[in-house]
Order: sequence, then C-alpha cells, then structure tokens
Amino acid sequence: MKRLHILLPIFVAIVLLVNSCQKPSSDLAVTLAVDPPTPTPYSTVTIVLTSPLNIGVTLTSISIDGVTVCSSDTVPLQYAWFPTEAKSYIVEGYVRNIFGQEGRTQHVVNVLDNTPPIIKSLRVVPGFPEEDSTSYLSIEVEEKESRIVKTAVTVGNETRSVQTTVQPIVIELPRLSQGEYPINAVISSSDFARASTSTVITIYSVDNSEPTLELSFVKNVFSVGENVVLNVKARDDTELRSVIVELDGVEKFKKEFSKTRSIEIPVSLGEFNAPNLHSVVVSVMDGRNKLSIAGTVFAVGTGPASVELKISSTNPSPGELVELQASTNEYNVKRIVFSVDGNVVSDGRADKYYWIASSGRHVLSVMIETEDGRVGLDAIQIDVQDDRPPRIDSFVIGDARLRTDAYTVISPGYYGVRMSISDDTAVKRNNTIMVLISSSPFPAINPVGQVVLVQESVSDDLKRADYVGAISLTNGRFYLIPTGVSDIYENTLQNLSFLLEVR
Repeated sequence: MKRLHILLPIFVAIVLLVNSCQKPSSDLAVTLAVDPPTPTPYSTVTIVLTSPLNIGVTLTSISIDGVTVCSSDTVPLQYAWFPTEAKSYIVEGYVRNIFGQEGRTQHVVNVLDNTPPIIKSLRVVPGFPEEDSTSYLSIEVEEKESRIVKTAVTVGNETRSVQTTVQPIVIELPRLSQGEYPINAVISSSDFARASTSTVITIYSVDNSEPTLELSFVKNVFSVGENVVLNVKARDDTELRSVIVELDGVEKFKKEFSKTRSIEIPVSLGEFNAPNLHSVVVSVMDGRNKLSIAGTVFAVGTGPASVELKISSTNPSPGELVELQASTNEYNVKRIVFSVDGNVVSDGRADKYYWIASSGRHVLSVMIETEDGRVGLDAIQIDVQDDRPPRIDSFVIGDARLRTDAYTVISPGYYGVRMSISDDTAVKRNNTIMVLISSSPFPAINPVGQVVLVQESVSDDLKRADYVGAISLTNGRFYLIPTGVSDIYENTLQNLSFLLEVR
C-alpha cells in the first residue's frame, strides 16, 4: 500500500505530460442550467455551470449580458441571480483547463413580467378640447419591472397605439366633432401583464373669445362711512364659471356659476373710515378657463374735488419717460397721490410725476385731497406695446432638451413633446404652435413633417405658457422650426431652428 501511494503522483504527472504534448482541443463540453427557465423580476434564479472533465480546471465564469457575475477555478460553479427588469438576457458559461481546452455555452433567458402596470392618471389636454381641433391624452403610468410600455387607446372606432420608455405617455387623439366619446386605454408591459381603464372625453363647440367685463360705480367719490357698491356685468358666448373681486390686493368677493352666460351683480366693498384712494381688480373666468381681468379705482372723501390727469404720451414705448400731471383748479390742495396699477408712486404736494413706461397694460391715476377733506380722482388706461417676441425657454422631446447650436441625439420612436415660452408682456391664450420639421436648414426649407402643440397651461400674469404634443421620429438629421410663437401684440419669433439627430 505504501508503494502505491508513491507511484500515484508519478502516474498523474506522466498523464499530464502526455496530454500537454498532444494538440490542444478547443471543444470542451460545458453545460449551463437555469432554474426556473422563465423567471419573473425580483425572483431567485439559480444558474449552474458544469463540465464532464473537471480535472485541471483553471477558470470558470458565468456572465450575464456580457458582464461577468461569478468566477472560480472549479466546477460545478453556481450563482444566485436576482433579475430586476423584465426582458431577454444572454447568460453565458465558460470553462478553461490546463490542457488548453475551452468551452462556452449560452442561454437566452426571458424574464417575464406578470405584474400589470399601475395607471396613475388619465388626462385630456387641453382641458376643454374643441371640435375639429388637436387634442392629446396624457397617461401617467408606474411600471417598475419593464422598461418598455405598450399603450393602445381606442376612441370611438379608432385605435391609436404606441410603445415608449418616456413618461408621461402622450397620444394624439383623432379630431372629433362636438359630443361625448368613450376612451378605453390598455397599458401593457408584456402579454401577461396589462391594465386597462376608461373615461369619457367631451368635445366642446368652438369658443371664440374670453368673457366681456364691465365695471361701474353709482358715483365716482364716496363719503367717509358710506357703503361702496361696485356693479359687475359679464357676458360670455359659452358659459360663465366664476367671478373674483379683489380690493387693494385682497380677495373681497367670490362667486361661482353654473349654466349662466351673463351676470349683472352688485358687490358691496364695505365702508371706509378715512379719505383715500382704493383699487379694485375683477377676474371673470368662463367654462373653458378663458379669463378676463379689469381694474378700476375709487376715492373716499367728503365730496368730489376737481382734477384731471394729463399724460405726455398715450402710446409710449417701453423705457420711455412719461409725464403724469395733475391739472386742477382747486386752490387749497393738501395732498396729491399718483398711482400706477393701484400702487402709489408719489404721495405729497408735487403735481407731476415721471414714470418709466414698461410693457403691458397699465392704469395710471391721480387723486387729490383738499384741506377741507374733499377728494378728486381721475384715471387713464394705456397699453405699452413692446417690439420683442416671446422666448422659448425649453423645447423637449421625450427626455432630450433641444438646442439651436448643437445636435441633440435620440433614438427612433414615438415621443411626447413639450415647449415652454415666456414674454415680457403677455402671451396669447389658447394659442397653438406649429413646429415645421425640415431635412435642410433655413432658408432652404425642405418640409418632411409637422407637429401641432396645444397650450396646456398659462400663468396667472400671462407671461408664461406651456405647450404639449406628440411626434413619431425615424432616422435622420432634422431642423425643427417653431411657427406661431407670438405675444398679444403680434411680435412673432421667426427663423429659429432646433437641431435634432435621430439614429
């Protein structure tokens, strides 16, 4: 027995020497087992690599999608894998031994998503779509296991389908006539994981204008302690929704309406204990969220005093110096107050004030108070029109922000489009922006498509608006030229190209 222990290492060495002198073989049989063969996300998957020749193994490894996740110098080799995304993975096993032999094997493992997506919200943009106009369905979805989400939306007898990785999912709806239409949406991440929801879209008749608004007082000057009443008249071609009255910047009155096209209501502003000048701003909104705003001022005193406001220019340019002058035949003036948009800019004995005009609509006013307590008031409304068009603050396709000085690169597919614009004065309400897609730069335009962006929201001061749309892109270089970006004074942004490369 002792002799056998001495001869065994010598025999192994001879075998190794003989094999090393032979021509090495690169065909080493290896086996890769995956259990379970079709796993789900976040489950435990056992991968086992084996080879019938396990003598002299120098390297074994398991890789997933080209990334080594486990390695050793023995077989069998076992790895516990926890996939987090539902998709197809390439799992590869590799074995090498001291004889120069190598073996590889691959499996395609399909990780199946059995959990349906969660539909968080379903929203139509704009909020009040009008007949034969462009509208979109915006869908917020929560999906943690699959990267690509498929969406099918049925409106009436027409179905629109997209698949995308971008949230929210934006789908352009067909142009519809006035009425109510059911919308059915099916969201799926695989054939086994889908969710559905439904809603109803109401298509409204065309609303051509915002409400009309008139403000008036029984008289121009009120006595101290007297109840001040404001008369509000409003009318709309569709339906009025609400009226808000602000007194000196504080909400004083609010009322909502239903199925009403015209109103005429008195609003009590209360009693005032001292002579002063007060401002009133009234906002009226119709059923389509179109807003009209009007402002006025009134004075509280013991009787009217004679005063007239004169200004050096009724149509000034931005930055122009405008002289405001209080013209009066009163000989015992105690106080002269100049106001711009309800804000006091001068309070004293000076009968002139110089105002630097800024873009937009303004109410200029003057109030005088006499030594015997009488008050006089005069006001002028003017528009200061600028010559600068709005600015495009952001232009985003999917998650990619477009630029005018460098190409933004994205992959082919269906994307939601968002654009934000701002202006020094005011943007248009319910405006649409047409984006022309050209294969050649301006001015040699070669149109290959277009995108219509509808207004999703506008700020209360009308200085900012957001637009939304959708686009399907194929390979190529494109120049996206927005048209219709203008303010209320028809200052239009022109000849601006955003650069996009799809590959």
